[in-house]
Amino acid sequence: MTETMRWYSPVRRAYEEVPAPMSDAQAIELLSGHLGSDEFIEEYQRWRATQSDVVGALVLTGEAFYMAHRRGQPPN
Repeated sequence: MTETMRWYSPVRRAYEEVPAPMSDAQAIELLSGHLGSDEFIEEYQRWRATQSDVVGALVLTGEAFYMAHRRGQPPN
């Protein structure tokens, strides 16, 4: 059974449940394919330097961009 994770995808600008990445390469793949991907990947690498696991770093990356995307918008 594949583990899943729920996170905010800065690429899609939405929360989603996806198979949990098992490597940095898989995490970077989730952050790729968008005009802002370089920024997303840089943020992931900063978090990864402080986190022992890929999923934790990816979730923190998503949360950082969630806050940035919601800044200045009224709460839902």
